Amino acid sequence: MDTITERNIGERLRSAARIEPERLPRLKLVGMQWAEAVAAKLSATHASPLAIEFVASSHFELSAGAIASSDTQLALTVRSPKWRETALVMADGRFADTVTEAAFGGDGRNPPATPKPLSQVGRFFADAALRAFIDAGNTAFTELLPLAMSPDRLATDEIGEKLEEWVAPDARSFIEFRFRVSIGGCEAALRVALPEVVLAPHRRKLAAPVDDGPSIVDESWARDLEAGFQKTDMHVRAILGEQQTTLGAISTFQVGQTIALDATMQSLILLECEGQRLFRGHMGRSRDAYVIKVEEPVDPTEEFIDDILAH
Repeated sequence: MDTITERNIGERLRSAARIEPERLPRLKLVGMQWAEAVAAKLSATHASPLAIEFVASSHFELSAGAIASSDTQLALTVRSPKWRETALVMADGRFADTVTEAAFGGDGRNPPATPKPLSQVGRFFADAALRAFIDAGNTAFTELLPLAMSPDRLATDEIGEKLEEWVAPDARSFIEFRFRVSIGGCEAALRVALPEVVLAPHRRKLAAPVDDGPSIVDESWARDLEAGFQKTDMHVRAILGEQQTTLGAISTFQVGQTIALDATMQSLILLECEGQRLFRGHMGRSRDAYVIKVEEPVDPTEEFIDDILAH
């Protein structure tokens, strides 16, 4: 039973630490800002402008099979002095043709029916564009976390096997940002895969809501609805401390008995509403009343991990 329990706890810990891109609205915002930044950077060096569109973010597990099943013609490894893991920038078979078309002032009116073999010219412009994506990524993430990414090695053949050799076995879980690169009828796909462990500590920032602009909801109706909800009765309680004891000890409790807690005046106190932990704060006094100053919101995932580690 102990072995089964430990395995289940390990699985739950890994699950709790896993990023769910669809629940992190700022990933989409960063992806859109990333696309705008790289479009501006490439437009400054190409004769014709490229359209860069952020498509989505999702999980990616690196393996030779995953690379082989995708149309990946180029892969650039990326390093950073801020983390030991390797990031990846991967482009499909049409990427080199697309960026070369823009570099020479083409309009993409007559795209080739099938991807061309990678030429020296195509490799040159594709490599430069991959590096532009890295620089733009550093810019897009500036407000959330400094990535300080820089290009490392470029692979154009046996890509899956080389990446399995270059990327550590315990660092092959990524969050990838997918982009569409196009000019006229020429269209290519590019993916930037950032190590999941690099983004995981910043889950709270990435989960912060994004202001999408002015609301189209009738303001008076919204105010009435909000006023109605604000009058709903809720039960809020502050928890000074929690600790385990035995049923035998509880049976000896009596009036006048003193129970020692681990909490101090500097301890953070939990604020709950209807059983849901919302905030932590410090206790104080205002005249004859006790008060709590809210210090930080409660992250459910962090709470779960802390509870597991406490046992």
